[in-house]
Amino acid sequence: MQAGKMSLAILVALAAGAAHAADQIEAAPSASYDWTGLHIGIGAGLGGVSHNAGAEIYNYNESAEFDLGLVGLRSIGGMFDFGGDGALGTVEAGFDVQLGERFVIGVMGDYTWSNFEAAAGLGATVCYEDDPNADSCDIGVPDDAYNLDYSLTVKNSWSILGRAGYVANPGALTYVLGGFTRTGIEGELTLTSGLTGPITLASYDYERDGYTIGGGIEAPITGAMTLKMEYRRTEWENDDSIVFNDFSGIDTWDDAIVQSMRGVLSWRFGGDHAAQQAAVDAIPAVNWTGFSVGLAGGFSTLRHNAGLEAYDTGLGGLLQIDGVDIFSIDGDLDFGGEGFVGRFEGGYDLQIGQRLVLGTFGDYTFSDAQTQAGLFGDYCLYDNGGQDDCLFGITSGQADLTYTLETGDSWSVGGRAGVLVNPQTLFYGLGAFTRQNMKADLTLNTGPELFGSQEILSYDYERDGWTFGLGVQTMLTDRLSTKLEYRNTRWDESEIILGNSAAGLIRNEDSTVQLFTAGLSWKFN
Repeated sequence: MQAGKMSLAILVALAAGAAHAADQIEAAPSASYDWTGLHIGIGAGLGGVSHNAGAEIYNYNESAEFDLGLVGLRSIGGMFDFGGDGALGTVEAGFDVQLGERFVIGVMGDYTWSNFEAAAGLGATVCYEDDPNADSCDIGVPDDAYNLDYSLTVKNSWSILGRAGYVANPGALTYVLGGFTRTGIEGELTLTSGLTGPITLASYDYERDGYTIGGGIEAPITGAMTLKMEYRRTEWENDDSIVFNDFSGIDTWDDAIVQSMRGVLSWRFGGDHAAQQAAVDAIPAVNWTGFSVGLAGGFSTLRHNAGLEAYDTGLGGLLQIDGVDIFSIDGDLDFGGEGFVGRFEGGYDLQIGQRLVLGTFGDYTFSDAQTQAGLFGDYCLYDNGGQDDCLFGITSGQADLTYTLETGDSWSVGGRAGVLVNPQTLFYGLGAFTRQNMKADLTLNTGPELFGSQEILSYDYERDGWTFGLGVQTMLTDRLSTKLEYRNTRWDESEIILGNSAAGLIRNEDSTVQLFTAGLSWKFN
């Protein structure tokens, strides 16, 4: 909730800055673009989801749930940040009203299809001793591979939203939005083998209601068509599900955040399209060539697919169970997380003709995005200073074992290429090399009644990856501009951490960091 308020504050501050600076730009032409009217649109985008899911078994009656020597567990639970990423497609309709020369208010509704999937799995490769044709285990040849996969997918949503905007220049509307969203989610557990193919063990659908905030930049490209880039952040919290009663039962939860960036092409009805086209044609030209520096802020979402595989490709394999030799066992999990980011950046752009802009850039990004997984519980002591807390149903303390993976700072060097949809608004794509800092911690906290807080493991490391992205930038003055930008950085890595290529333990990583930022840039002459 706090992060959502910060996001809205950034977007409002951006709109306020645009409002102040726009008064300094070259005066709008007499035939100004009119934003009043009905509009329909179609679009696509990218994004991600971060679930904080967990379950807790508890018993607060006058006994402990489980006994461990001198300690009784009154509750035990687990939580993890489960994350995924994917693409979306959307259709929308709305109505805007322009108030005076600068302000626009409107309402809109949309339906969005998505495949933001978070997953976890277990796998194994095996051979069978009693193969009637040949004993493949004798020659170390696998007969089959098994995979048990769980997926949780944000598959669709619909929203009813309001928006408030400011005509930042004759060629762009900057706006913030907010409203209600219902999200459809699908869970599936599947067992797959080479012999049987996929078998669905469990499948279910459910919905979550949440609120959405965001903002965007929309630009006219003809008298009847506009193109916009829009950030959205949807949050929901489900009520605890309590089984049995208030004193003993099972608690479950799933709090989630969905973030996305979408581009939408809209057709606008009503008004005089010829006059609207004249307004677009009369937008004053601005020179985009020059060096620039900028500041940006926003949010990130992380999907970190981490896995381990133990393997032995020699005769006999890794394990033998009855008539089956197991050559490898592996597991993986999509950790997810989100956080706040800030960025310093600089670059140089060159305008080629009336439409094309090419540029290079470098930047440094600060981030506090993190993902967590852990075990926790309440405990009682059979001898707590001479008192039997468990006998009287007293909770002596709380304990947790937490693994935290934090996406730290990063730097990027890259280039961009864009098209001016009108003289003052640029839509662009970018590519860059990125070095990402990461930090991992494993901490045990048992409270003062037992061992206190102990850091079991802590290490820092770096990852090199490639970044692609999209953005929209519009001028506020002949030097000051504002932009909305999406970036996606990915890296893959495998490392043998024990043994060799024939037998050992291998660690796999497949990670994606997505950034959603809004910023201001100053161009030097």
